[in-house]
Amino acid sequence: MAEHALDARVALLLAELKLPSIKRVHARVAKEIAAAGGDFFAYLHALLEEEIEDRRSRRVQRRLKEARFRQVKTLAEINPKELPAGITLDRLNDLAGGAYLKTSSNIIAIGSSGTGKTHVCTALGVAACQQGKRVRAFTATELVSELEEAQEQHQLHRYLRRFAGFDLVVVDELGYLPISEHAADLLFQALSERHERGSVIVNSNLPFAEWGKVFQTERLAVALLDRITHRAHILEMNGESYRLKSSKKKAAQRGKEDVQN
Repeated sequence: MAEHALDARVALLLAELKLPSIKRVHARVAKEIAAAGGDFFAYLHALLEEEIEDRRSRRVQRRLKEARFRQVKTLAEINPKELPAGITLDRLNDLAGGAYLKTSSNIIAIGSSGTGKTHVCTALGVAACQQGKRVRAFTATELVSELEEAQEQHQLHRYLRRFAGFDLVVVDELGYLPISEHAADLLFQALSERHERGSVIVNSNLPFAEWGKVFQTERLAVALLDRITHRAHILEMNGESYRLKSSKKKAAQRGKEDVQN
C-alpha cells in the first residue's frame, strides 16, 4: 500500500475508532520512527484493522444476543433448489442487503407450513444484525404475552416506545395459534406503532384474506394490512413441506434398502 494511501487509511480507521489524540499526533510520531528506520504506519495500520474487526465482531454478537433468535439461520444454509417457486436466492440476498430498512419497508412471507418461511425471515434478521442493526425477534404468541404483561404492569406505553425503537422486528408464526380479541388489539397497537418508523418482517401460514381469523375482526385485519403492506416486499412461499419431502425421501430410501436386502 502506497505511503499516502496508507496514511489516509490510518486516518479513516482512527476516525471510526474515535481516537482523536492518536489521530492528531500519529503523523509526527510516524515520521520520527521512520527516521529511526522503523515502519510505524504499517504497524499502526495492522493494529487498527485488528481493533476494528474485533469491535465489529463483538457488536454483531451483541446484536444477535439482543435479537433472541430461537436459532441463528443464514441464507448461505439454504439450498436454492428447495426454495418455493418464484423465490430465488438472488432476491433474498438482495433483501439481505438491507435497503428496505432505510425506507422502513416491511417483508411479509406468506405460505403453507414447512416451506422455509421461518428460516428465511430469521436469516434476513441475522443479516440485519451483521450490519449492526438493532433487531428483536418474537413468535406472535411471545409478543402478545409480553404486551399483556406490560399492560398488567401499567408499562404498556413504555414497552411500545421501546418496541418502536428497534431497527427491525421479526414476528414469526402469525396465525398459527388463535389469540383473544384483547390480545389482537394489543398486537395491532404494537405493529401500528412501527408504521413508517421501523421495518417489520412477518411470516404467516394464512393468506391475507384470512387474517381476520387472527385479529378477530375484519376491521382490525384490514387496518393492519393497510399499514404493513403499504411499503412491503411480499414473499409468497407455497409448496410442499420440506419436512414432508424429507420424510418421503427417507421412506423411499428405506424401501430400496429393504428390496436390496
